[in-house]
Amino acid sequence: MFDRIDSELVSILRENSRMPISAIAQRLGVARGTVRQRLSRLEKEGIIRRYTVEIDESKVSDSQSAFVLISFMPGFATQREVARRIASIEGVSELYLISGGWDMIAKISAPGLNDIGNIVIDRLRSMEGVSRTETCSVFSTVKRSVNEEN
Repeated sequence: MFDRIDSELVSILRENSRMPISAIAQRLGVARGTVRQRLSRLEKEGIIRRYTVEIDESKVSDSQSAFVLISFMPGFATQREVARRIASIEGVSELYLISGGWDMIAKISAPGLNDIGNIVIDRLRSMEGVSRTETCSVFSTVKRSVNEEN
């Protein structure tokens, strides 16, 4: 059963997954053993799938990012198969199946805009099952949250 304490625990971990159990227990107003037990249960139930770190790429590399809207072309493969192939391309860090005028959106990170262009032109647009793309370059990131894959 996922209750209020579990919800608060997950919220704390989203803020800082490296927070010591003692600090989490203090914030929740419960014993450290209770936090350990709940973490173990949430991991076993697959609610917590992994602990991760968020890197500010601008401080460790000169990486550029872009979001690419992608239209699926039926007939060559299923949309999920095309999505799996796109997701396997080096430089594609995120890929979502979406609703609306486009079928997918990919986040691409590469050393420069020219490299992003090469990925889009040489890899995406030449892939069977992709009919068209539209690329939106990222100028700066105002807010970003780390969410797990579904």
